Amino acid sequence: MDKGLFEQLADLAESFARIGIKPVICGGLGIYLCFQESEGQGREMIRATSDVDLMLTESQVLEEAKRQAIAEIITAELKYVIREGREHLHFEKDNGRYLDILAPRIKGFDTQNFRIKFVKSKLHGHITDEACFIEEDLRTVSLRQLLPEDERSSGLHVQVPSPTNALILKLFAFDDRYEKQDRDRSQAHAWDVYVVTMLTGRSDYLEGREFLSRHRDSAVILKTRSIVDSKFSSVDKPGWQRVLETSGFHPGMSVQQKRERLDEAKRRLVRWFAI
Repeated sequence: MDKGLFEQLADLAESFARIGIKPVICGGLGIYLCFQESEGQGREMIRATSDVDLMLTESQVLEEAKRQAIAEIITAELKYVIREGREHLHFEKDNGRYLDILAPRIKGFDTQNFRIKFVKSKLHGHITDEACFIEEDLRTVSLRQLLPEDERSSGLHVQVPSPTNALILKLFAFDDRYEKQDRDRSQAHAWDVYVVTMLTGRSDYLEGREFLSRHRDSAVILKTRSIVDSKFSSVDKPGWQRVLETSGFHPGMSVQQKRERLDEAKRRLVRWFAI
């Protein structure tokens, strides 16, 4: 991962800390942060990314003063500017530092098509319905190891989704891009599903099972199970085939060895979401 991306993250965490909240980071960077302490080949599996996906949660934006403060941090203090054609959802600074704003659907906020409006004409979020449980089991991550030479970093923290929520987000993202026949992006999301599935431990699995038990009748969980069944329930399904086609997927292995790895991931994922 690019050091500049971590510095971008530190600036965001420092500014958010002053208003008493921690940024919730999703996407590829969120997966990296969740599993940054993985050893050996595990860490090398994590896909590099060049942007920050910031999820604004219900508890962060319910108070008007907080959401106004968040908008000021992004647009004034940190000097992000809107990207043309993606107004108030996608921001950029310093020649290629991207910040994308996501959010679950939150009651009481104006929504239009795919956007939820937090501060009119200043800050919106891309509606992410599958993030409805995002605040459950959040992981807090210190930035100290990412920026050891930055004196600020020891006191800076962000949050990332639990492995189960990360899988839900990535399964939905894969399904969306696959149905739109977007090979490159569906492949990236499938890769992330493989990484999260393989790097999680037993405690993550047990936490996830409790989470899924609480929400077994939720439309989001039912849809997630449907995606697993239709696209990840065997090595020959589209999800795992996208991983198999990735050039960086264990290049030194034979096709049979690769299929065995995918079969292990398949068994883990199916067991995880079997309710």
